[in-house]
Amino acid sequence: MEFRILENLTSPDDLKNMSSDNLKILSDELREALILNVSSTGGHLASNLGVVELTIAIHKVFSSPADQIIFDVGHQCYVHKMLTGRYSRFSTLRQKDGLSGFPNPEESEHDIFKTGHSSTSISSALGLVYAKSLLGDDNSSVVAVIGDGSMTGGLAYEGLNNAGSSEKNLIVILNDNKMSISKNVGAISKTLTRLRSKSGYFRFKDVLGSTLVKIPYIGKPVYRRLNRLKSAIKSYFYSSNIFESMGFKYIGPIDGHNIDLLTRVLARAKSLKRPVLVHVNTKKGKGYTFAESKPREFHGVGEFDIGTGNTNQSAQLSFTDAFGKALVSLAENNDRICAITAAMGPSCGLSCFKSKFPKRYFDVGIAEQHAVTFAGGLAKNGFLPVFAVYSTFLQRAYDQIIHDVSLQNLKVIFAVDRAGIVGDDGETHQGLFDIPMLLPIPNIVIFSPSTGTELSVMLERAVNSETKSCVIRYPRGNCIEYTDLPFKNAQRDWDILANGYETVVISYGREITDVLTAASGEKVDIIKLNVINAFGKSLLSALLKYKNIVFAEECYYIGGVGMLLQTELDGCGFKGNFYNISIKNRFIKHAAPKSVKEDCGLDSNSLRRFISEITEH
Repeated sequence: MEFRILENLTSPDDLKNMSSDNLKILSDELREALILNVSSTGGHLASNLGVVELTIAIHKVFSSPADQIIFDVGHQCYVHKMLTGRYSRFSTLRQKDGLSGFPNPEESEHDIFKTGHSSTSISSALGLVYAKSLLGDDNSSVVAVIGDGSMTGGLAYEGLNNAGSSEKNLIVILNDNKMSISKNVGAISKTLTRLRSKSGYFRFKDVLGSTLVKIPYIGKPVYRRLNRLKSAIKSYFYSSNIFESMGFKYIGPIDGHNIDLLTRVLARAKSLKRPVLVHVNTKKGKGYTFAESKPREFHGVGEFDIGTGNTNQSAQLSFTDAFGKALVSLAENNDRICAITAAMGPSCGLSCFKSKFPKRYFDVGIAEQHAVTFAGGLAKNGFLPVFAVYSTFLQRAYDQIIHDVSLQNLKVIFAVDRAGIVGDDGETHQGLFDIPMLLPIPNIVIFSPSTGTELSVMLERAVNSETKSCVIRYPRGNCIEYTDLPFKNAQRDWDILANGYETVVISYGREITDVLTAASGEKVDIIKLNVINAFGKSLLSALLKYKNIVFAEECYYIGGVGMLLQTELDGCGFKGNFYNISIKNRFIKHAAPKSVKEDCGLDSNSLRRFISEITEH
């Protein structure tokens, strides 16, 4: 498909003198390009469709990279990428060696930070502003684009609180589409709803101003005098809001799909040279009927058919689905079980739980720290909270896990989804830090199922466990069938296929399937860990007899299970060879999980070559 304007853009500076008509054509072309490419690569569609006009207006008013632009989370940066010289590579989005699905300074000087988690933009933007000032630059701007979903995170308010008193040239654009991934919840969402409903003041002010200035001789003087009374008028129509109370000049709410209006408002905000918050209303999924009607389903989407909106989803049960079904089954017979999500309920498999047990379902917004401490409160008063969260987002609540749950000796179950290599979303979303984080914490049991059936068994074990803190970590994607594994005892902490060989291969979770394939026909025993942080005497004694131990895990070497086990064995006097096949400590870029595993030597072919080499000697 040919795009007359988009294909000829060389930099965002090309927008400066572009006519309104051409900007409208450009916005249509950008939407078509988004739909066309994301239907093939997958990615974040609805959020990007919603910020087309806003991103155009930002680049028309501001001069990137001198003016620095930060997108909170960054999943809505696709239009920004195309406007900053990357349209020709946009078809490589989220592919190996292609464009990242998030901002990445390695790609372009127009991307300021690698971002992928929410609520960080205001704090980092304020740091950029102060750095500019210290360097003698008080003229250029820093712009933070943050969604209403991200505004449920506490860090956003820490940033606002500090920025409001700074008197620095910081512009926060609140992109209000009434959605994060799930529907927005909480007092902040209600506050934004009230602000949207009070736009009558701004319409009145605009009409009054445009009418008066047209009256010869007296119009402009009268308008200037009335403008001095704007605080009184504003007080009548629109009482002070939280952003003004924190020291920001508040402008809005305005139509986020009107480029001319956005351009005028942003130019005004830029001229004020002080903290300004521009409140913009947009429609998530705008311009594509299926994304407009199902914004959650098209927030992050795989390949799909443009004409029907149908996604190429597998009918096979995913680990997420298996968790959701198992939790509902247990909750039917245990009214103490509660489910907690940080704005990711459907994505974490909790839709059915919410429907069946609405009073025991808690969506706290994008606030993982609060979610964990809130879970501690529930547990203290006798309930059994289950916090379902992506591994990459669990990082945000590390202090709370230690201080507000484990230290208090409270029973909370953490259902850690997307553990291990995640793939296409890349560095900010890989689930490789939960094990190194959790292993040092006392009095915690970490389960790692390899199948959906094992997940169900282990969740029940966690519910009935005497141990206070329990973690069940499982990967993104489809389950393999329980019948496909030779291991049948998920009630044990470990299981073994013993053939009497002097080499044993150990693994856990989904990596065990690659190990089984690699070890087929080889002279090795195989051990599968179900609990990955509790090595009892029976396991250690069984391992001391082997000449070679090969440990394969989808985790970092430093802080991984293999390193812990090797330390334990050394303490028991192990004299054999210990080979740890894991991931060297580096951030893993975006690529399909299969490709990443091959690069890390964790695929079945690489493992087979390694096993063959050591068993032949």
